[in-house]
Amino acid sequence: MALIHLTVVTPQGMHYDADAQRVMVRTTGGDVAILPHHIDYSASLASGEARVTEADGTVRKAELEGGILHVASDQVQVITRKFEWKE
Repeated sequence: MALIHLTVVTPQGMHYDADAQRVMVRTTGGDVAILPHHIDYSASLASGEARVTEADGTVRKAELEGGILHVASDQVQVITRKFEWKE
């Protein structure tokens, strides 16, 4: 199964650094889903819910507050002011 590598960084430090099946976030243009082999992409993030489908299929939800999304070569970077898991 193809995976993407997700890193989530806030001013407090690294919050996530692992492989995932899918990442869904809210951009200023609407919700986007990032899957393996996604084209290179950058967008401004809006505040809202993020959903990460981990490599084992577990879906985790988090609140994030603005920032930047960058996708290149199956590497996904989320740089945000706030990222808190809902669990």
